[in-house]
Parts: sequence; C-alpha cells; structure tokens
Amino acid sequence: MTAVYKCPYDNLLILNIATTCEERNFDYPLEIIQFSIVVIDTRTKTIREDVKFNRYVRPIINPMLTDYCKSYTGIAQATVDTAEPFPVRLATHSLLLTVKTYGWSLQYQFLLTKQPLPAMFRQWVDMNALMTKVHQGQYSSRPEEDIIKNMSNFYNIHYEGAAPNAMDSSDFLAKVTKRFLDDGNLVTVNETLRCFFGNRNIPLTVDPEWRTKFNSAMEVHERMLPLISCHTGRFFPVEHYGMCHYCKNPASVCTGMEHKQYPKDVYEQLREPSVFAVKAGLVKGQHDHFGHFVLNRYRPTGEFQGAGVQGRVVAVADILNNRDGLVMKRALRAEDYHRELAVLQAMNHQAGFPNLHDFFTTPAHLGEVQYFLVTDYEGETLYDVSGRTKGGISYFNLMRITYKLLCILESLHMRGFCHRDVHARNVVIRQEYDGLVRIKLIDFGMSLPLTPPPAPKTDLTSWHASLEVCRGEAYTRFDDLISAILVAMWTIRLDPFGNDKNEYQARKVAFDANPLVWFTKELKWIGKLYNSIQLQRSSGYSHTDMFDNFHKWDPEFDPTSPITHSVIENQLRIE
Repeated sequence: MTAVYKCPYDNLLILNIATTCEERNFDYPLEIIQFSIVVIDTRTKTIREDVKFNRYVRPIINPMLTDYCKSYTGIAQATVDTAEPFPVRLATHSLLLTVKTYGWSLQYQFLLTKQPLPAMFRQWVDMNALMTKVHQGQYSSRPEEDIIKNMSNFYNIHYEGAAPNAMDSSDFLAKVTKRFLDDGNLVTVNETLRCFFGNRNIPLTVDPEWRTKFNSAMEVHERMLPLISCHTGRFFPVEHYGMCHYCKNPASVCTGMEHKQYPKDVYEQLREPSVFAVKAGLVKGQHDHFGHFVLNRYRPTGEFQGAGVQGRVVAVADILNNRDGLVMKRALRAEDYHRELAVLQAMNHQAGFPNLHDFFTTPAHLGEVQYFLVTDYEGETLYDVSGRTKGGISYFNLMRITYKLLCILESLHMRGFCHRDVHARNVVIRQEYDGLVRIKLIDFGMSLPLTPPPAPKTDLTSWHASLEVCRGEAYTRFDDLISAILVAMWTIRLDPFGNDKNEYQARKVAFDANPLVWFTKELKWIGKLYNSIQLQRSSGYSHTDMFDNFHKWDPEFDPTSPITHSVIENQLRIE
C-alpha cells in the first residue's frame, strides 16, 4: 500500500444515481429519483462511514414510476411520493457534489428543470477509464451495464446489496476506488463537459430503431445534448475547474443551455419527435410548424362531435400529415383559446395531459376570426365510462383514479397553473397501446396562473366546486384538489349536494363541517383526504401529507398499480 495517495483532492465524493425509466424505451425523459454519495478521505485513506448521503427525489414529468422502473431500481412509488423534487433536494446538498458524478444524466436533469449546469458538474473522474488505462491487457472495459460486475471480478470485491441501488453502488465504487489508490495509482479528473467537439460535425446516420437500442440511443442523445463529455488526456489543473475546455469560459457564461452544434440533421431523420429532446426543450422551433392556418387541412372523420361551455369539438384527420386520431376544438372566445393554449404548450408531452398537435386562427378576410386547437384523442370521459358501472367502481380502482388525478393536478400546479373546472367530463380515460388504462385532464379554457390567486369574475358555483369557490373566494390549488375528491365521489354516485344550485353552498357548509359521516368504513379515506387538503389551506401545501393518506389507509395497497378493467363490445368498463 502506498504511503500517500496519488490524488490532488482532499476528498473524493463517489456519486451514484437512479433515474426513471421504461422498459425497451430509450427515448424517455430520465429524471433522477435517487442519488447517493460515499466519501473517501484521501489524507487518512479511509471511507467515511459517518458522512454517507442517500436521498430520494420525486420526479415531476412522470411522477408515476413504471412497473419496470420499480422492479429495476427497487424503489417504491411511496418512496418518491414523500420525497422533494430535484431542485429543492439539490439546493440543500449541492456543496457536497464536487468531484465524482455523471455529467450526462445531470446535464439532462438540469435541462429538464430549465437551469444552467453548475460548475461542480462540469468535470468528474471516470474510474472505468482509469482502470482500463492502468491495467491494459488485464482489465477490459465492458458495456456500461457490466462495469460493476467487471470491477468486482477484477479486484475480487464482493458487491453487497441490490444492484442497481444507488447507495449500494456508491459503497461498492468507493471500495474499488480505494483499492485503486492503495495500489499507488493516480486518481484525478479525466472527463469534462465542453460545448463543442469536432466529431459532432460528422453527419450521423440515425438507426431507425434507436428508441429500443441502447447504443444507438446513446449516439442520438450525445448529439442532442448541448454539452459533450470529452476525455482530458492530461493532468487537470485546479484553475480549470468549472471551465469549458473549448470556449475557455466559466460555467456562468458557457451554461449548457444553448446548443452550439445543433443537430438539425438528426432531428430531420426522426420519424416522430423525440420525447427525450422535446421534454428538455432541446428542439429549436419545435412549435414552428404550429399556428399556421391551412385551408382544408383537417377533415372531420364523423367518429364523434360534442359541445361544451368553452367550445365545440369534432374528431378530425390531418390530411397534410396523413394522421388521424385527432380532436379539433373551436374555442368560442379568444380569451378561452389563449388560456387553453398556454397550458397545452406548457404541459405538452407530459403524463396526464393531451398532446398538442396544432393551433391556429382563421384569417379575418375569410369572415369571423375563429380559434382552433388540435390535440390527440385521449379517450372517453370519466363521466361516460363510470356511468356504465352505475356507481359500481371498486374501492381499489376509485383510490387509483383519485391518486392519479391528484398527481396530474400537482404537475399542473408545479407549472404555475390552476384548472378551475375539474369534473368528470373533463377527465378522460382509455386503454392505451400497452394495455394499461390511463387518465388525462382536458379542457383548460378556464385555467389561469396560480399566482396571484385569481378572483372569480363570474359565479363559479357548481356541484364539483369547493365551498370556498361557491363563496366567491379567490381560487387556489386547494380548490382543484377538492374538486378531484368530488370527482371521486361523483363516480360512485355519492351525492351530498343534490341537484339544486341554490342549495349547493348550504349543503357544502354542512358537508365541510363533518365530511366523514358521509362515508362507509371502506371509503373513510376520502373524508380524511378532504380534511387533509382543507387543513393545508392554513398550514400550507404538503405533497407528503396529502399522499400519505393513501399509503396509511392501506399500507399493503399500491395506489399507483394499474386500473383493472375489461372491454365489452368495444367499450371500456372499469371494474
């Protein structure tokens, strides 16, 4: 063992992360859901057991973990539900993360949260590359998924725990790094992120199956991301910390928010937009093809049509792009059109919201200006589907639907909007291509920014409105959440308010005073959830307190599990 470690740093921070994922889909917005740190004190040559760090992170874009993700990472839905989102967690502990990290994943995470990449994440130590260089002919680099196994076999260090748990992996990598240092090898920064790399000017032929092939996806992602990882190939001076090795600017100038080698050729080869790129805002002019009126572009298919307070909808096909399965909505007022457009653009491609296909207004010279929004068809309304069961939805499915609807509303609120019109006709549900039933929220013509709390200009009293809204108070996120609970009650035909609008407020006062008396033993969780949300009006919003109601009511039941259903005569039925 060497007397002094060959390392210019007092501490090495071994960071490992876990992210959201979907089986056989690499065109997926990977969000960090766990990151763990183990510290090596290079002066005392010890692994610091007293300063280990392990935290879980709540994903925002896809708050519901896929079954594959839960199985692969070993992380339960309840674990991330009670965690803070990424920006909050990072702000609390950012000073710890300085040496060893994954530039690719963290770069993408910061793009998702629309933040510049901090200097601390511009350089790191790639232990696999160091071992490959030092032990040439003995240690052979393998594909990324085999790195830990390869290291374990080479050093005969047993991996303790469950792979790929981030904490267990950090523990293991710390042992490997210490062994590498014990053998007298140099450990220093050997990877940095830079804004320009010559090889990216060479055209890339995109594999048509890149979304399902790991190596092909990595080639595409490398072109899409603004910063690219490069090997330093020499000693890393301290003054280069946080600096871009191409433009020589600090991280405060070369932020990683702008792509200096925009891969237009890559995007042109894609058969459909990349979810990975769109979610992170990487596609330039991704809305440029929207907003242009083209005469006779959309043809009604006759599948359905309907009308609501904010507009009329009809099923259409896009003739220019040979695309059916679309819904075109004509907004009756310009104000409603702009409100809905703002939300659809902000929430586009996010779980629980319709995908915006197009938007446009007709030119004045054709007569009255009309306002149109075109989205994907997202299913039947919960009003219609639940009507087939005549209130017979199972308690478990009711809990699943309520949980998922609250998650969707939370995502909307985190983007700064409130819906203001949550009811069973504005919640759609359908069985999707993978056989799972999913719900989405629609109709944002009444939506407004949460801040400042919008005061009503008209009487919003309705069966699904909260007591506070019926009283004419300013609208808050809690009113959306209460409406979601009332949607759950409506689907099982639990009616404390009657049909007379003039009596709604008085009946809601009585219900608010003691909601638990309305529920059977199996449904008490609804009353408790109602009370929890009402309490937060004064105590402040708490994600943990709200969702804990589900986990505490039945610890053995997973509210994120799939909605059970059947399809009879081509009609969806919720069991």
